[in-house]
Amino acid sequence: MQPHEYCVIGHSRAQIGRYLGLVAGLIASGLYLLVLGAFSLAEKLGLSGYIPNVILWPFSTALIFVFVHKFFDSWIWRSSLVQKMLKIPDISGHWRCLGKTKDMDGNTTYEWEGDIHISQTWEKITVRLKTKQSSSYSNAAALVNENGHGYRLIYRYSNEPRAGEPINSHVGFCELNFAPDLKTAEGDYFNNKGRVTFGQMILTKSEA
Repeated sequence: MQPHEYCVIGHSRAQIGRYLGLVAGLIASGLYLLVLGAFSLAEKLGLSGYIPNVILWPFSTALIFVFVHKFFDSWIWRSSLVQKMLKIPDISGHWRCLGKTKDMDGNTTYEWEGDIHISQTWEKITVRLKTKQSSSYSNAAALVNENGHGYRLIYRYSNEPRAGEPINSHVGFCELNFAPDLKTAEGDYFNNKGRVTFGQMILTKSEA
């Protein structure tokens, strides 16, 4: 199971990438000037003879961009200030799930429990659900900012039953609405291509 890209409606990663490139360029220029200044000072102090006769490799903006992007992708975007600016919620972590399978009349035919683990960075996400019968994992997703009313996560998943369970492998879609405080969520799921069922899910954030 590999993390996959996800779409954030109303958010331009290309624009953020340009800002990260600008930051990388400024850092590269600063480091280059710092090294030149250090060499100049060493010459004035008569210490140039102690400096190895090596080529001064220029600090590559592209190389620094890789580190800046990685740092932003994994950590910086999680700060509350940056999240407010980007309008991307951090929904990563462990969630307790209570599910209800429904029939065509809306009656509950089966209740089940599971654990959901969401792994998220600025660019990628993975949603994995484990129950007593099966495991499912996301392979496409999108996040929508509901303008003060929380956030909506829409994702497609593949489900694999545990050995001996009387259900088939299948794919499905889930739509979850997260509360503004990102502590609870609820929504619907729809299975197809192997198991035609649908129902509701209620998630509660777990501190474990």
